[in-house]
Amino acid sequence: MFDVVIIGAGPAGSSTAREIARSGWRVVLLERGAYPGQRNVCGGSIEGTDAEEMGLTDDLIHKRIVRREHYFPWGVTTVTSPHVTTLRRELDRWLAEQAVAAGAELFTRTQARAVIRETTGRVAVTVTDLATHREITYHTHLVVFADGPNTLAPRSGNLGFVRAPTTTAVGLIYELDWSNTPLDHYEVHLGARFSPWGYIWVFPKRDLLNVGITILPSRGGSRLIEARLQAFIESRPDLRERPIVRRAGAHIPVVPAARIHDDSMLAVGDAAGMVEALTEAGIAKGVVGGRLAGQVACEALAAGDLSAAFLSRYQSRWQATSRYRMIRFQSRITRALLPFSRLDGNFYAKVMQVMFLGGQLSRWQKLRLLAYPILKLHTTRNT
Repeated sequence: MFDVVIIGAGPAGSSTAREIARSGWRVVLLERGAYPGQRNVCGGSIEGTDAEEMGLTDDLIHKRIVRREHYFPWGVTTVTSPHVTTLRRELDRWLAEQAVAAGAELFTRTQARAVIRETTGRVAVTVTDLATHREITYHTHLVVFADGPNTLAPRSGNLGFVRAPTTTAVGLIYELDWSNTPLDHYEVHLGARFSPWGYIWVFPKRDLLNVGITILPSRGGSRLIEARLQAFIESRPDLRERPIVRRAGAHIPVVPAARIHDDSMLAVGDAAGMVEALTEAGIAKGVVGGRLAGQVACEALAAGDLSAAFLSRYQSRWQATSRYRMIRFQSRITRALLPFSRLDGNFYAKVMQVMFLGGQLSRWQKLRLLAYPILKLHTTRNT
């Protein structure tokens, strides 16, 4: 029997496991892939301060980004801002290895099928060993759902992210072969011709380019997501001839889960909606959420109290963070402003410029921006 079973060995799950294992509790990570990170879909961009806080080593950092180039229908804005890029399959393995080094066990090719709270107060987690197709049931005091936006949490208890067209974006990435990529910046392309509510990105790695797109299905266009990304790549002479070495798609939460704890259960990372609705950034949020979940799990195990009332301190601590407040703010902004994008296909791009780069614009420029293309606006800004 394990003290804690964690479903999913992504950044959130591994961070939770490491925290619990360091305190001496028996914890297992269940990962359906052949290794952590094998199945992820992610651009792999992390803010410089978050990379430092996570302790990323030089071998994990593929590129140190010196500037961001934002391409709007009305012009280009360049921002100097420290970021790094990494490959998620490398990052996830590294985080899982840290958890294992702390004492956690890792079972790969293991798919969780059902989580049932037993009358004894314990929880039964039924899994399939994908290598042997054998069904196994693990019993535990606490289950942590770190299994992404398609989480088992809502079916197992009163917690977790609930996927729906209004709560979930669709993402698609291509990895293009480019040995010794010379690019030292990343690009974000916004506007109606790319995505009605979303964007296309170009993130350089050492020997790859990660080119991806996000679209909100409730806004329309998700059926054309691959055609839009392919058209973008074909429009670029520097990209169109490069071999595609990987293609992957996934859902992305854009609404935080209303509840991330229940009796003997916690939800972290994408399974808890720990993703910003506008930028769709979630790596560092999942790591921080995982650490908090691990700390509260240890406190609950030590107290012998796995009730929802005790575990609610996890949700309280998470909601007290600036990261949660940003997630909640962006979710509310999206809900309030999304209807306007049906009248103006460039409205998302305008929101992004005003919210994240608006300090560079005068009041008159902001008014012209909102009225574009009725009032023409051209900005080429550097900060």
